[in-house]
Amino acid sequence: MRFLRVAALSALPLAACGKSEPVPEPRTTVPTTYRVISGVSMGAIGTAALGFARPQLFDGIGMQGGPLDAALIMRSMDRFYLTHGCTLQELEALLQQGADQLNTPALVDACARRTPHLKFEHSQDLNHWHTTTNGGTFDRDSYLEIFEDLLVAHGNPLSENPASPVSPPGVDPERVRNPPPDFCSNPVRVKNLFNAEYNPEGRYDAITFCDGERKVWFCRSGQEIVDFCSAPANISQPLDASQEAAFAEAYCAQKGGAQVANKGSQPLMLLDNWGKVDACRLGTVPVPMVLAVDMNGNGRRDYGEPVINNGQERFDDVGVDGCPNAQEDGKGGCSAAANLAGDPNGDDYDAEKNPLGTESNWTHDDGEPFRDLGLDGVAGTKDVGEGNGAFDMSSGRRHFFEWDARTNFRKLDAAGKARLSVFGDGGVRDIFNLGLMAAQVHGLVAHFAPGLAGSYRDFTQLPGLVDRNGYFNPWSGNWKLPPKHMLVFYGKEDPTDQDRINGEGDHVGTASQAIDRFGTLFGWAGQVWSSLPRPPTGGGSGLGDRLLADLEYESMALGAKRNYAVYLPPGYDDPANAEVRYPVLYQLHGYGMDPNGMLGTSVVADPYMRDAQTGRLRPMILVFPSGRCCHEQPSTGARDCRDADDQGVRYDGRAGWRRTCRTGSFYVNGQGYTPGSGLRYADAFYELVDEVDRKFRTLPPAEVEAR
Repeated sequence: MRFLRVAALSALPLAACGKSEPVPEPRTTVPTTYRVISGVSMGAIGTAALGFARPQLFDGIGMQGGPLDAALIMRSMDRFYLTHGCTLQELEALLQQGADQLNTPALVDACARRTPHLKFEHSQDLNHWHTTTNGGTFDRDSYLEIFEDLLVAHGNPLSENPASPVSPPGVDPERVRNPPPDFCSNPVRVKNLFNAEYNPEGRYDAITFCDGERKVWFCRSGQEIVDFCSAPANISQPLDASQEAAFAEAYCAQKGGAQVANKGSQPLMLLDNWGKVDACRLGTVPVPMVLAVDMNGNGRRDYGEPVINNGQERFDDVGVDGCPNAQEDGKGGCSAAANLAGDPNGDDYDAEKNPLGTESNWTHDDGEPFRDLGLDGVAGTKDVGEGNGAFDMSSGRRHFFEWDARTNFRKLDAAGKARLSVFGDGGVRDIFNLGLMAAQVHGLVAHFAPGLAGSYRDFTQLPGLVDRNGYFNPWSGNWKLPPKHMLVFYGKEDPTDQDRINGEGDHVGTASQAIDRFGTLFGWAGQVWSSLPRPPTGGGSGLGDRLLADLEYESMALGAKRNYAVYLPPGYDDPANAEVRYPVLYQLHGYGMDPNGMLGTSVVADPYMRDAQTGRLRPMILVFPSGRCCHEQPSTGARDCRDADDQGVRYDGRAGWRRTCRTGSFYVNGQGYTPGSGLRYADAFYELVDEVDRKFRTLPPAEVEAR
């Protein structure tokens, strides 16, 4: 009976017992902007910079080709791109045997050190750069152009010069921007430029020099590569470009004659031989942003001569505990007698296993020992930062970190980290190791989102997106299965030669990998707003009428007109959808591209947005901003940030006009060639976001229960 009475009472409304009704738990809402920012190559670098600098503007950040991870790119410059690894003592020992010894590749390569420490990292050094023909011609010439634009965007990470964010000390910035005709034969000499590694006593002059990609000559019979150093005279006096054809013909006289390799007929030959400095041929491309140590005083950078890197004070990358693994006691401290194996204090950096580790993370952390000797690392020179009690780096290097994805992601509060969706991809053989950089960012994001992140070595590993035949199908409609944050690190571990030629795992990838990359991006972006109703897509105009090229807006940040392009989804101009608003995906183009070129990617997405029956892809507006440099007319101060004027006449090659950089802006507020001359490209992009919201039917920000 008692049980029945209790059961009966429990069935009564709680109010009958003098208690209030249970209050339902408040619904969790998420601030939603209905915007995603994404980009390819340089656009991925810009996406990471812009997206993590102002994360409140976006719901998702998609980096195709990887961000420019500041710590990893600085490490790559310091340890590989800009050094061959020979010590000063080794080079001076060669010099004592004769001035020509520094230009003898076999002798210099014997002491060079270019072994990478990260899986998939390229083996390279100052004289051997990794090159590719995938997604463009990326040879030494391309490297130098891109490097200059990076410095115009961020400043010089190798030196500090109050007269210029780009040029090294002692070099006129105008000489950097417009190298004179005699640049290669008449270098700038800078005396008393100290450097701890290669000029600690200021004994040698530092000089500007020339570099660049040389033609790959081979003999038709047997396809032997022409060895220009086979003649000892070419070692002491390298050949001018006008002399190399005659030498190649003489070398190949009994071997079918000489020929220059090209991408169409000898792609593998170029992949294997591009990017190398030929000690026995003179460079033709000015390198005014970097200074070489002219140890033998002949006025050119010889094969073994190093370059000056005064980008930061020297430090011990042993972690905030202040001690290397060999002295860690396993309790967070140090002991000279410690002899424990591995990483006793657990502070080694690893992108996947320990992304917050501070030992060997390629950056100086508070608590790590450093030499307070200034940027040149030499005591008593009164260099920048010497004796000030703080760790110093060049303003250019510091600017790289100010726009760095990992740096800015860590600044977000817990709610900010939880709100964003992050996608990255990259090839295991990407020329710039952008896939590796994407992995650094993904590791950090995954650390703060346990259970919500996934890293995949191929597109077919993405859950729910493989069809019955085992083929990857990003249009399957199963985008609720992949996690919120994703990394696709694509490419075979052991490619064949034909794979390399096809671009397998490279900057863009093979044709199928390129298509899969865009399909993955569109599917991931649409799933960011999983609860958003789908508008009708049956009516309205065809694709051609919805591709809007050469749009423009007045940029107050740049003080000029700026161009962009837009794709409108199917049904956007259907009268039945006159009140319908749409989310927006911003797609930033790569280096050397433009908005109209990126507009073509919408052709991949359009049929799947139109497919209302299966709902394969959410209809959204695609916006393609410009990442190109502005044009200016120095004599009048006029500026235009489009490639052509109102009459369609292009600025390139027009008398009196010049670009503010070589090609690409990298989408950040730049530093320029002289103090104060940098343009606000990042602010111009944020202006475009407002312009798109004014001009098109975009969804306003809202608090929603789920995305």
